[in-house]
Amino acid sequence: MSEARRIAKTNEERAQLAQQYGWQFRPDAPEFVDAWRVLPFTENGDQRLAFGVVTGQFNGIPFLTFDFHRRPKVTHYRDAWTDRELSSLDTIVIDTVWAMKLPAQLPFFQIASSIEPAFEVDAYPEPQTPDPKFNRWYKLIGTDPNVAAYFLHPQLMQFMREVKLHTWAVVGDDLLFMEHPIFGRTKPDEILETLGKLQQLVGMLPFQVWR
Repeated sequence: MSEARRIAKTNEERAQLAQQYGWQFRPDAPEFVDAWRVLPFTENGDQRLAFGVVTGQFNGIPFLTFDFHRRPKVTHYRDAWTDRELSSLDTIVIDTVWAMKLPAQLPFFQIASSIEPAFEVDAYPEPQTPDPKFNRWYKLIGTDPNVAAYFLHPQLMQFMREVKLHTWAVVGDDLLFMEHPIFGRTKPDEILETLGKLQQLVGMLPFQVWR
């Protein structure tokens, strides 16, 4: 499927989803391209787009979701004898982002899967929890380890692994989750499934610590 067709198909599906649930749909929203300084927005790449935007309330909690498009790499193919460019190939990365509004602000927190090929996270430290296996699978991105110790309690860590919520962040009163769709597009049923998981995650965040 071509890039343009993929974007068009995503917008079509998201518009139908929004209509079904009484939510709002926008085909694009440039203001979300740099609204948060977390993954995937801190990754390299031009041609940055936010498309397939759905906003509304999920079980009373305000949310939005959209796809973030960027071009991190262009490969140029040249003639070996003349050095003349014969063709070029764009590498395009599209990640789906969910943002859910929290009932109160929390300190900055960001955790990422250590094996996600779409993100450059090798240079970041592992969490320092009592679970070495968990630590090996994750990286803390710009996060105070003391803050991480409150976020990463055993119940939340187990939940992350069980439901595969691997790369997420808290910025102020926004809970953000980002995922690279394996088969090119995040379908409407996956949007709904993830919203349900994020609602559960909200209930595990340590609001009582910073009241």
